[in-house]
Amino acid sequence: MPGFGKCPSEVFELATDLFAVGDLALTEANRLGANQAEVYLAASRSFTIEVENNSIKTALERRDAGVGVRTVAGKGIGFAYVTTLQRDDVLEAVRTSYALARASVEDPQFVSLPSYDGKYPSVPGLYDKRIAELSSEEAADIIIRMVDATKSGLEGRNVAIEARLNASSGTVAIVNSVGVRVSGTDTSISVFSSPVIKEGNDQTSSFEFQVGRQLKDVNPEWVGSSAAENALRNLGAKTIEGGEMPVLFDPIAVGAVLGDGFGVAVNAEEVQYGRSYISDAFGQEIAAPELHVVDNGFLPGALGSRVFDAEGYPSQKTELLSSGVLKSLLHNSYTAAKDSVENTGNASRASYAGVPGIAPSNLVVMQGRGSQEDLISEIRRGVLCRQTGDRPNMTTGDLSAMIMEGAYIEDGELKHALKGTLIGINMRDLLMRVTRVAADTRSTPDVISPSIVIESAKVTSG
Repeated sequence: MPGFGKCPSEVFELATDLFAVGDLALTEANRLGANQAEVYLAASRSFTIEVENNSIKTALERRDAGVGVRTVAGKGIGFAYVTTLQRDDVLEAVRTSYALARASVEDPQFVSLPSYDGKYPSVPGLYDKRIAELSSEEAADIIIRMVDATKSGLEGRNVAIEARLNASSGTVAIVNSVGVRVSGTDTSISVFSSPVIKEGNDQTSSFEFQVGRQLKDVNPEWVGSSAAENALRNLGAKTIEGGEMPVLFDPIAVGAVLGDGFGVAVNAEEVQYGRSYISDAFGQEIAAPELHVVDNGFLPGALGSRVFDAEGYPSQKTELLSSGVLKSLLHNSYTAAKDSVENTGNASRASYAGVPGIAPSNLVVMQGRGSQEDLISEIRRGVLCRQTGDRPNMTTGDLSAMIMEGAYIEDGELKHALKGTLIGINMRDLLMRVTRVAADTRSTPDVISPSIVIESAKVTSG
């Protein structure tokens, strides 16, 4: 087995070892008679600490390594994976994959695995040695500082705190029989704090988080104190009289509504199968001119940035919405060949144990002007939605979103927190009704976005 688990200074040796395993698998696939083959190799280390009811509940370190093999026989495709890098296991995975390819129903739409022999882009800030070498003591110190900051902000109150830290580092290597040969190493970290406050009959909660690829991207004291402030703002939540009114989406809510609701809608596979509410809208004006959206795999240090996608094709920047016009979809090699368009480098897979799908790299809503406070000051009567767990129906675009955390706005001021309040709107109307985009951009796992305002949606409360 290659030397995963060694210190970060040996990542070059790790990538070299992974290539050796990949070449072994390709040779076996070729010997068996496969038309094409792809080997996806990954090795990773992750560290998770969870706090429940103010005390550390679990601390888990996980090391993982494995290989996924796609083989092509005619136009039949097979896939198999193993959770080791041992020679005999990898060769068995190749044989299983090839047997499945020969037995599968041929796909007439399949053209080829991606090929690439050019220069890959340079994307800075994807790796931080301090995360790769993070010890259990250092991780525990970070999460304790975060919990202490949350406690400090809620001193004297009846409070229970849940918190989580996850740090990971990993190396991926991809080789295929038509020219792809690339590897990369990256790191990531996320911290999350969620207090629950109980005062008399009033119980409320909130949260705060940060994500990034560098240890400096997270500030445990800020996350802890901000989580406490957010929870305090949610005390005394009330219903309101409903109706059509403006909705201000906080960047976190934009992540749920646009990150999923638009990021999935421009997935070329969803469009090709008619499962997207914008399947018939390519090249058309589907949004307000204020809304500009790109997918950018090059952003230095961003969570979704990468040198290459999950098939080894180079990352790129793709303009999706410009002046409200739908300019492009997100493709992997299969959907690009099916539509006879350029591959946008958006192949995605969660691990070596799955075949490639399609996902954004960094879905970015380009910022406008002003702060969230400026946007609030411009609203006579409306609602702020900070968090919703609801996503639109991707086929119809209908969205019915519970405001899980938000506030009522009147005469340019936040009046009180909301409870039992829903927003109803179709996604195509939502996109067309964007009137303001602020400059308070922040990163969430789904999108990099500022706050946005839509001029009206149906709000029901009770």
